Amino acid sequence: MEVLIKKAAIRGSLFLSYEFDQKEIGINNSIKTSSDQPIHEDLRIAFRKLIPHFAFICEEIKDEKLVKKAIESPKDYLMDRESSKDESFFKYSVYQFAITDKKDAGEYISISGSKQLESLEEIVFTTPSISLIDADYKFIEELNESIDELKKEVLAYMQGKQAPKTQLEMFGSEEDDFDDFDDQMKEAGQKLKDMGVTGVTLEVVNKE
Repeated sequence: MEVLIKKAAIRGSLFLSYEFDQKEIGINNSIKTSSDQPIHEDLRIAFRKLIPHFAFICEEIKDEKLVKKAIESPKDYLMDRESSKDESFFKYSVYQFAITDKKDAGEYISISGSKQLESLEEIVFTTPSISLIDADYKFIEELNESIDELKKEVLAYMQGKQAPKTQLEMFGSEEDDFDDFDDQMKEAGQKLKDMGVTGVTLEVVNKE
């Protein structure tokens, strides 16, 4: 059996929804899933590594040398604001990627994220679709490497690599902003528990 990750999105800063194709001989199932398990820090970091691509593709940051440095040395530019060599990337966040197949053209990817304005308001936008075999994009090789790493982390999450439940306490105030989401997840989770299934809910819609 082959599992191909097609889409993943962080929800409420803590949880993950994702889509994947499950292929067996003569059978191809497309599955959409959400989980109420907190994401592991490695998965969160893998999303952060897409920020330079997100900002560059959207022409938010045009300094190619700076983008290259951030891609090659994420610890120095993306992880900690206080120790970062440049704070340009910290106004951006990435919360979703989506991969689509186009006939005779291969796979295309779009990245969704946000930018914090000086007013502290946020705007949300998505990159144009980029071909994963498009040599015109200057950092296409690095983008493919980042996507491969992110897909591996999503697969690991599916297989149980998740943060401890105690991590939820760190986001107590933030969780209050997602009451509808949490209530819905709990309700769906209880239904599955009644059926003898735990941990995963299918096609839960965030009412946020």
